[in-house]
Amino acid sequence: MIGYAARRLIQTIPTIFVMSIILFGIMQAIPGGPMAALAFNSHQSYAAKLAIIHRWGLDLPVYLQYFRWIGAMFTGDWQNSFFLNQPVNKVILARLPATLLLMTVGYLLTELLAIPAGILAALKRYSFFDQFVTFFAYVGNSMPTFWLGLMLLMVFGVFLQILPSSGVIDIRVTGAPFLTPEYNTWFSQNPVTGVLDVAKHIILPATTLAIVGVAADSRFVRASMLDAIHQDFVRTARAKGVPERTVILKHTLRNALLPVITNIALELPILFSGAVVTERIFTWPGMGQLFFQALEGYDYPLMMGILFVAGLLVIFFNVLADFAYAIADPRISYA
Repeated sequence: MIGYAARRLIQTIPTIFVMSIILFGIMQAIPGGPMAALAFNSHQSYAAKLAIIHRWGLDLPVYLQYFRWIGAMFTGDWQNSFFLNQPVNKVILARLPATLLLMTVGYLLTELLAIPAGILAALKRYSFFDQFVTFFAYVGNSMPTFWLGLMLLMVFGVFLQILPSSGVIDIRVTGAPFLTPEYNTWFSQNPVTGVLDVAKHIILPATTLAIVGVAADSRFVRASMLDAIHQDFVRTARAKGVPERTVILKHTLRNALLPVITNIALELPILFSGAVVTERIFTWPGMGQLFFQALEGYDYPLMMGILFVAGLLVIFFNVLADFAYAIADPRISYA
């Protein structure tokens, strides 16, 4: 296992470089490239723009620009955001906690509902519960995220006015923006009020993410369980008189989890990159909204930083999924 882990980690090195080349090429293919980003930035003087061009070698051949950029990404010199005028890595780290909070709650809510629903739907095939889960999956998958978020916002935030419609906190209660030193001091003195305030604000965006996620993942789990239930080893276990609970949990579920692990691993990077549409609708100050703002403002360094981090996380969690297979199914050989 240790040897396999070492080989798998070494394999990620060329994967990272291929990912970075594709990302760099796509950003260069944008009309005007990074030079257009400088042209749109009216907050900088001509001398400042020339300094950036010289520092990043934007007047050099494209391949030299790539080597300078990838070297800077691995050394932590991610340049300043054009419009926020702050280091890109600090801007990302400042927005990351809000995204992690929202995505973790939404993700846990999704899996806690989707996995049991998919398992029960498979075990009670063609029952009323199975038909309900199927109907919910069709409806949930057919609803665009932006439409669902707007409907929840309109009903609970505008008409009923029982839940806040934007932000992560009520600044009138806290007296300071989220996670600032002043807010942290206030939160340490009023932890219960602070938790309830955040919980009240997170209900609508987390529910939006969970409804769409449960609709997709419950069908995925159901299909995986049905495939495992009809395998020969399950029939053999039942023929030997193994208790049904053991057959389901130890034999069927464990084998059905393999494709589910892959699906979960591919969804985990979203925890860090954020849900662009949902965060935009509910004015959630996270990575998703930050990327939308960078895209609107043509903030080239910020876009490159966010996309590069998201790409690294996709690669990392795929490797993590490979390691998780050994736990879910010890029969897998790593020789």
